[in-house]
Amino acid sequence: MKKVIVFSLLIFFGCTNKQKELDCKDQGIKIEYLTDIDKLIRSKCICDYSFNTFGKDRLDKCKVLFSDENYKVIYDQRNTRVHIDKKLNLKFAIVSISPDFKTIATVPKSLYILDDKLMPIYSITKFGKDKFHTYRYKYDKGNLIVEIAIDKESKNLNVDRLTYKEIISLVSKMKNKFTYKINKGDFDEYFYDVPLWTEGYK
Repeated sequence: MKKVIVFSLLIFFGCTNKQKELDCKDQGIKIEYLTDIDKLIRSKCICDYSFNTFGKDRLDKCKVLFSDENYKVIYDQRNTRVHIDKKLNLKFAIVSISPDFKTIATVPKSLYILDDKLMPIYSITKFGKDKFHTYRYKYDKGNLIVEIAIDKESKNLNVDRLTYKEIISLVSKMKNKFTYKINKGDFDEYFYDVPLWTEGYK
């Protein structure tokens, strides 16, 4: 009798896992602007709740809000949404203190381009209404080194108006085209291996 029960449970869980894989399909939601991420969240589709915290306590409260075969959206329950494009291997974090991440001209906002461990490698930050800066992040011997781009184009990247396609093309420009210099100011060594986008996370 016990063997029958165990066998039945194995079949049940096996079918459940297969069904979960089948449900994890393209939901047909296209991303043209950052605000379109709301469409993903509103669909309430989550085929994969997993999230790698890389052992960082500041990531423990992150929650998956959306997941299909194309994208995954994660929320830190405060000021950040992390967007993962599975097919393009693109990861970025949007940081904003505005309610529900609404676009408000005078409210600061940052877009962090992330590596595979969700550490920032580039960012575009809006200060005030029309001040935009592009940064590059380097990690060297326990220190986080922040560099600021000095190119004219890098200072005119309105994070509120960037399209998804522009973000994709910007990654190449940040890496190969822009010129950087050391930015004044130091960051706590804590952020050498904890994502800087969690700064201010309570």
